[in-house]
Amino acid sequence: MAYRRFLILTRIAFGPRNRTYRLAIWLFLRGLAAIYAVAFLALAIQLPGLLGSRGILPIAEVLVVGKAHFGFSRYLQAPSIFWWVGANDLLLQALAWMGVLLAGVLFCDIAPAWTAFTLWGLYLSFVSLGRDFFFFQWDSLLLEAGLLAVLVAPWRWRPEFGTAPSPPPLAHFWLQWLLFRVLFLSGVVKLASGDPTWRALTALQYHYETQPLPSPLSWFFFHLPLWFHELSTLLVLVIELVVPFLFFTGRLGRLLSFTLSILLQLFILLTGNHAFYNWLTLLLCFSLLDDSLLGRALPRLALGTLPSSLLQRRLSPILAGLLFLLSLPLFAAVLGVRLPRPVGIVLASISPFRSVNDYGAFAVMTIRRPEIVIEGSRDGITWLSYSFRWKPGDPRKMPAFVAPYQPRLDWQMWFAALNGPARTPWFPRLVVRLLEGSPDVIALFASNPFPDSPPTYIRALVYDYRFSSWGELRRTGAWWERYLIGVYLPPSALRRPSPEGETERSAAPRDRPLSLLP
Repeated sequence: MAYRRFLILTRIAFGPRNRTYRLAIWLFLRGLAAIYAVAFLALAIQLPGLLGSRGILPIAEVLVVGKAHFGFSRYLQAPSIFWWVGANDLLLQALAWMGVLLAGVLFCDIAPAWTAFTLWGLYLSFVSLGRDFFFFQWDSLLLEAGLLAVLVAPWRWRPEFGTAPSPPPLAHFWLQWLLFRVLFLSGVVKLASGDPTWRALTALQYHYETQPLPSPLSWFFFHLPLWFHELSTLLVLVIELVVPFLFFTGRLGRLLSFTLSILLQLFILLTGNHAFYNWLTLLLCFSLLDDSLLGRALPRLALGTLPSSLLQRRLSPILAGLLFLLSLPLFAAVLGVRLPRPVGIVLASISPFRSVNDYGAFAVMTIRRPEIVIEGSRDGITWLSYSFRWKPGDPRKMPAFVAPYQPRLDWQMWFAALNGPARTPWFPRLVVRLLEGSPDVIALFASNPFPDSPPTYIRALVYDYRFSSWGELRRTGAWWERYLIGVYLPPSALRRPSPEGETERSAAPRDRPLSLLP
């Protein structure tokens, strides 16, 4: 009797001896397909204004420079299908919408491994040439998770509804290892940076107000007492630094780590807008649950057994093992380990593929919120503001939920305000497009104060934004208070026609020359 009780307790604590993860992989692939659909949809909507021929950073420019100066190395430095097919606007749009369609194909389980590989290659093609607008951690995380999907997805052509093969153990372990790195390294960089707000447990006292795109709940969380901010900061560090080690324990440890990790991601989702980063992290959390756990929670999703293909059983573990080995030096580097030169060369050669990455968000907490307000004028006296769709502008505009959709220009404006004009080379290009009246760029904004013809001058001012008080919100309806702190760009105009009769595509302030395009 005692031995039987011991076996029961052991099974409860550690789960079945031979754990399978068919349900977790089934959910992962469908969730990944949904995230791909959102990512490509957002890309298709914003593509003309960001990367199109009349956009801020046209892909076509990169192709011209790459072909002229980089030769064969361009294929390795920026892997992209556009080197071969070109980058006219119609083709860019067609491939972005094809990504949405392929995401639906993956969701329906049609040729899942091959579809996942095509989605990975297509998204990499945009990210590699998207420059400043695609250097986000969630783009890297989607590419790494997307490549792993190729290893864990069934290698078959026709859908087999109601069945799923158990993934190769090493390939599934890689999903858990990816989740471990995302969470643990996020905690490591917070302490390794030496930022005083994390060490004093006051980081979240500032975070709700100063993060790139606050949510409606951010305002309310900001006004909670100091003890709440200190406690929640401590819990964030514990969940990121301690809980990930439970991923590789028995059933109870994995269930506890799953619950705490999910709660952290939901908390971040409610209080901010970080594109699909937290949604993708949530999805990876389900890799912690084996079929015996998920089968009880989701009995209608019980799947029949389907054997893996011989090719997948042989090849997936090898590729997963290789990716694991490549990730170890990156992991060690974040922990402060100095890497040998040959290892650094190998990592540099694979980094353009954005599929083996290091992670870590908000290592240094910003304690102020500078915001750029772009204004246009016809006479240099009366100035009208351009309204952004999501970033703070009008103090009376309530913050909104926008994730998992990412407004990339709104996000980059946050970095532009923090970095200053000298470290934001794309901003002058935005100004030129506004002076030209580019409809693709103007479509990125919520409103156009010059619908008939573009303005003669553009300027950019910097304000310090702060959440309003309870009394101010009730009295005026303003969610923000703002104070002018300086000029980001003085009044600038397109240069006059040159002697050859062509208008130069640069702009200049009214009082001194300034080229806005490199």
